[in-house]
Amino acid sequence: MRIDWTLAHCGALALGLTFSTAAMAAPGSVSFQIAFSGHVDCHRPIAMNNVPISVSGTGTLNTDGSASADVTETAFILSTQIHFDGRLGRSTPAPGGTAQVRVAGQHRLLLIWNLPNNQMVVTVNVTGQTCSASFATNLKPGKSEYTLFDGNIYHYCDRPIPVSSSCQVH
Repeated sequence: MRIDWTLAHCGALALGLTFSTAAMAAPGSVSFQIAFSGHVDCHRPIAMNNVPISVSGTGTLNTDGSASADVTETAFILSTQIHFDGRLGRSTPAPGGTAQVRVAGQHRLLLIWNLPNNQMVVTVNVTGQTCSASFATNLKPGKSEYTLFDGNIYHYCDRPIPVSSSCQVH
């Protein structure tokens, strides 16, 4: 999966969806693959414009309320792997912050990467054998810059601009 920065930081998978039998990868689960790409302008620690960012990953949603996903975010020529795992709604440690999976509706999951100034949220909609994915960034109250984590340091940036996204059900 690859998300040229549009939010590849992120992600949101959740279970609790009612999947049709046609969409089931194995009894009680559905697997999907997502990808995003985009760009961002950053101001510190180094000023850079139009930095390409990509995100890609795979995940599995289970009817027992558990979900897992592995997402790789690439920005500033460095890659960060984020693992989302566990029961829906629980936060787990992730590079630079925490990760959480939430169910947002009968067919919609959210993968949330909580960073110091913002959340990166990937929304995955699954209906039958089709899916769609979108990316959003939400600033936390009182913050004016978005933080991105490249696996080593935080970068302080403008809002990431998504350019493309894709989603597939397996």
